[in-house]
Amino acid sequence: MVIYFMKKLLCLLPYLLFWSLASGAAEKPNTILIHPGETIYARFTQLGGKIKLVQTSKTLDAEAQVILTLDPTDPAKKKPLLNLKVENKFSQDLIYKAQLRSLTENRKIMAPVYPVVAGKLALVAFPPRTEEIALFGYELER
Repeated sequence: MVIYFMKKLLCLLPYLLFWSLASGAAEKPNTILIHPGETIYARFTQLGGKIKLVQTSKTLDAEAQVILTLDPTDPAKKKPLLNLKVENKFSQDLIYKAQLRSLTENRKIMAPVYPVVAGKLALVAFPPRTEEIALFGYELER
């Protein structure tokens, strides 16, 4: 009887390990997650060309160096595109990476993004099925 349960447990072990790694995986500390309708204010520390995320807030923050807003382009449409607005308050161009995520379909895809000019804002349109965007890999262009 004990051997039977041990065999069953050994068969389930790979599934349990994979499930715990997949479901318990946390985001890296330098990642911002933004959802449609949100505005996020981000503060960074600067070390040469590299910058490290220190704090994010959903309330107005005058000290934030980067302001992110994710809103639909035309809310009246049934499936509007999403606009990611990235405002760069650094004195250098901001480089970052973005990953689009559909949580209901369990899909992730890297998105093409361009550097945000110092002191300006950039608009990037994304497909309507995007439920979450992960932003990471921040650098300042030299």
